[in-house]
Amino acid sequence: MRFTTTGLLITLLLAGACRSTPGGPPEIVVDRTACSHCTMLISERRYAAAYQSPGSDPRIFDDIGCLLQAARKESSTARRYWFHDGSDGTWIDGEPVFVVSPEFRTPMGGGILAYRDAAAAEQAARRYNGRIVRTVADLLNEKGEQ
Repeated sequence: MRFTTTGLLITLLLAGACRSTPGGPPEIVVDRTACSHCTMLISERRYAAAYQSPGSDPRIFDDIGCLLQAARKESSTARRYWFHDGSDGTWIDGEPVFVVSPEFRTPMGGGILAYRDAAAAEQAARRYNGRIVRTVADLLNEKGEQ
């Protein structure tokens, strides 16, 4: 079988299109993608998060605590957020429920996990002596470091 230059280009474009969806969460390559805040490589997908402000590229973080610190420094409040589920590590579509616990050993010590399911968040809060935070806005409005 012989590929033409055009055929090869189309194949490469189609393969690249499968990696991410426009408007969807950014691609994270474990141990290759750096945190936009602290620059550490993301080694555990479960703790990673991201946001995108209008007119800019997505910013990726290794810890929800890093995301909060970065977001608090920016003037934009119209962001789209993405978090990984603390139960299964997949991206959450929609507003998660957060559990804040000093028992969570997150990469930068933020101690926050996101859950798509409120019952799973409640269970994690009981198990890890944590507290529930219902929205990203509530997390952002909390004072001080997490």
